[in-house]
Amino acid sequence: MAELNKVARCYRCGAILQTTDPNKEGYISPEIVDKYPEGLLLCNDCYKNERFNTSPKEPNFEESYQIILNQIREEKPLIAYVIDLFSFEGSFISKLNEMIEGLDVLVIANKRDLLPKDIDDKSLLEYVAHRLRVAKLAVKDVVLTSTNTNYNIDLMYQKIKELSSNRNVYFIGASVSGKSSLITELLKHYENRTNKPVTIATFKNTDLRGYKIPLTNKTFIYEIPGTDIHNSMLSKVERIVQNQISPKKTVKPRKITLHTNGSIALGGLCIIQLISKAKTDVFVYASNLVEVKYKHLTGEKFLQSILQKKNVKPCSARYTQINEYDAYDLQITEEGSRDIGILGLGWFNFKANNQTFRIFVPKGVYVYTSRAKINYVK
Repeated sequence: MAELNKVARCYRCGAILQTTDPNKEGYISPEIVDKYPEGLLLCNDCYKNERFNTSPKEPNFEESYQIILNQIREEKPLIAYVIDLFSFEGSFISKLNEMIEGLDVLVIANKRDLLPKDIDDKSLLEYVAHRLRVAKLAVKDVVLTSTNTNYNIDLMYQKIKELSSNRNVYFIGASVSGKSSLITELLKHYENRTNKPVTIATFKNTDLRGYKIPLTNKTFIYEIPGTDIHNSMLSKVERIVQNQISPKKTVKPRKITLHTNGSIALGGLCIIQLISKAKTDVFVYASNLVEVKYKHLTGEKFLQSILQKKNVKPCSARYTQINEYDAYDLQITEEGSRDIGILGLGWFNFKANNQTFRIFVPKGVYVYTSRAKINYVK
């Protein structure tokens, strides 16, 4: 298994912490590290007058969402679980998976149009099925959809009618999954043959509201508002940057060869440095509006340069100092084609060869590794 280790850095000045040389930047007394292995660490120079808090690394699962799911479990409905194919980890929520375990689930893997057209649907379905097995979710079926291209909306509606079996249907998913757009498209294909109107309903004991669409005179499709993901890049940047990093068109993979201590910048939002010895070809998957640049510089120097010059797009006005970024070291011990992703921004694909990467992201943004979604590296 790959092991992701956060690089200890001073939360005041941003220096990478070290315990060997008191005269060099980032020195911290070894006894402080031993005493507070999980604490917020500051270098000796900063410790005397500053204390900082880190951003949360786990998304908050809203209380109202839990109330709704606890209520609907009792009626054994069909769950239409909408997942974002482009940002899978940003919409496949472990706590949500636990709460729907044992219920009948139709998975709707949305935003098919953002992935390259030469990747066949069978391969994508296999990937989704693999992730579902890992999450221990047994589902009734999986449908790939896209609201931008109207892809499989009819098939989705057909599957809902087939699998609902005179039960209510609840659309659930993260706010980034495109669930509301799917509901809008469904209504364009929907024919109301009941004596009940399409309405907006408020869920009991909450202030959450969503569509209530009649399937029969006694059963309905309910839309549960999307749950927010607080450790996504999308939640850390301003609206103009959100629009740039959220792809609207098919993403074109960009190939770059990383050499030891060379770094890739994804705009001014993420730096990926190779710190092991073997050079590595990587394919970057991010919005076409995100500039991808390579420099033979360490990640720290590359990031400092970008923050000073703002010479790559997009850059966020919220981040101007290197100490506003977390750094992670990720050593890959698996074999085969792998992905390393930055939640809400994209991912890069490579062939595993015991590499170690150092990754810089704004504080609180989730970094993950997984089996390759798209196997471009042979």
